[in-house]
Amino acid sequence: MTNGQKAIIFSQSEIGGKPGNFSGCEFFGCYFLTMNFLEKHIQLFLLLYVFIGGFSFFLLSITIDTIFVPTVEQPEGFCENWTERALRWYRAQDCVKFKSPLEELKYKHNKRMERRSSQKVLFLFLLASGFTYLLMALRPTLFFQKGDYLSYTTGIIATAVLMGVVLGFMMPIIFQALLPPPAEWLPQEFLEIRRARIELILTEIAEKIQLASREGKGP
Repeated sequence: MTNGQKAIIFSQSEIGGKPGNFSGCEFFGCYFLTMNFLEKHIQLFLLLYVFIGGFSFFLLSITIDTIFVPTVEQPEGFCENWTERALRWYRAQDCVKFKSPLEELKYKHNKRMERRSSQKVLFLFLLASGFTYLLMALRPTLFFQKGDYLSYTTGIIATAVLMGVVLGFMMPIIFQALLPPPAEWLPQEFLEIRRARIELILTEIAEKIQLASREGKGP
């Protein structure tokens, strides 16, 4: 065996190859093929995670709205005088003179439900972010290539926050725009619960009006 043949064999052993088995090009080809497969696997998982997770949070959102955020309908012209006030990011209109005490109490109830709806959005965001962070902590290779997650803790936090926005806020809006109204396909049990809640609210409002009329006070 000549010195040149020894050098060839030595170079093949350095890259993990064996004489007569496969070359260095084949070795690196297998390496990059494996990395490409892992990248596609992560991308497919993220796509399914966003779609399935987004739909799950959409169902959770409309369930909360149906049961815990019951609003009551008000006819047109229920308010006789509107006023406008400036908030941090937008300008809002408030009614200051109502057509009747009944409409005033309905309006106040709907305002409380608006605040509850905002709290629901925050709850969904925190739940989606927390669940994503927990999943990444337990199975980081589902989101990152092996080794990357060990030195990028801030990347995990940023990804969890991003998924919280996508799953808890954006995807429910997208599904709500694409699908028919929930009243058309939700189980009747949920709709019955909502109707019962609204009837209870209207009964409480009527009792408040009767009590205020007996005491000679407004609602």
